[in-house]
Amino acid sequence: MPAISIDTFFACSLLVSVALLATASLAGTMQDRLTAMQDLNKDDYLRNIAEHLVTSCGTPVDWGSAGTVPSSLGLADSESSYLYELDIDKISSLNNENSYALSYAQASASARLNNIALGISVSQMLSITTTLSANSSLGDETAYTFEISVSQASGPTSATLQCYVVTEDSVNAISNTTSNAGVGYITVQILNASNGPALLVVFARATFDDRITAYETYSFAHLSQEPSPNHTFLGLSPLNSTLSVEENFPDVTVEHGYAFSYAYQSNLTSTSASTYAIPEFVDNSPTVLVISAVNDTTPFVEWTAYPDIPLDFGSDFENAERNVFVYTVLVKGALYKLTLSFGDVIQ
Repeated sequence: MPAISIDTFFACSLLVSVALLATASLAGTMQDRLTAMQDLNKDDYLRNIAEHLVTSCGTPVDWGSAGTVPSSLGLADSESSYLYELDIDKISSLNNENSYALSYAQASASARLNNIALGISVSQMLSITTTLSANSSLGDETAYTFEISVSQASGPTSATLQCYVVTEDSVNAISNTTSNAGVGYITVQILNASNGPALLVVFARATFDDRITAYETYSFAHLSQEPSPNHTFLGLSPLNSTLSVEENFPDVTVEHGYAFSYAYQSNLTSTSASTYAIPEFVDNSPTVLVISAVNDTTPFVEWTAYPDIPLDFGSDFENAERNVFVYTVLVKGALYKLTLSFGDVIQ
């Protein structure tokens, strides 16, 4: 082949190679852009769904307090003028321990998600850890000392503590503060004659914002065998400022009912054989509802919270794609962390 033909051949080959490389590069860039646009569109689509769930009251607007299945799912409080304030009963209806809870199928259908997996988690802004650190006999009483640690997302935090100890026939209130390291101690004395299971209810309030108020419970034995797990003897379901009590055994007899918040405590007033009115405390705090009772002759103390938080509802997304949107929300004056999770969008 003449030299000029060889040169022409290699020149043409080089041009073709450059063109192919440019085409491949352009195709790769376009695909990356299309993928990025699809991801952006998916994120916007799911974010709009999340915003709707948080800011819409749903249909009907009172589906939470009415205990009905909504035709359109929305969690906002219809009587609030604040953005991201959620309805106490709509949130409580997502706790599967509540007898008024929605099923996953009902929530997914009313949210109109078109086969997109849904997960809803609501947690408190403070974490409280309680440890029984000491006990001693004092004549006809026994003293118990508890170590209480309080932290937030950034680490330990100082807080004021309000605590209540409930036995079968007594209630004691104790208050204290934590150190800057988030650790505090309380000591309570219980009459030996009140032997049986006891329940410590701890409220912690951040010193920098009273809307950041959380609770924790700690069951312990007072001169008796270890308490049974919560909800062993009773089903406790708060809805529309009413506590419904379902007895799990025929020999259960309810003796006392109490409501506690950070700043207030009250006896529960019976409105029927199985319901109690929940007092509406003017307090930026969850309310813990406690029932003391006996099963035959065995005393027990069980509890629930209103709103029914913390809770995890829906899909756990094990080995599946998860798109997460996090909100700080108000429920009855207290702040909580709401996490909405969605699965992949089928194109």
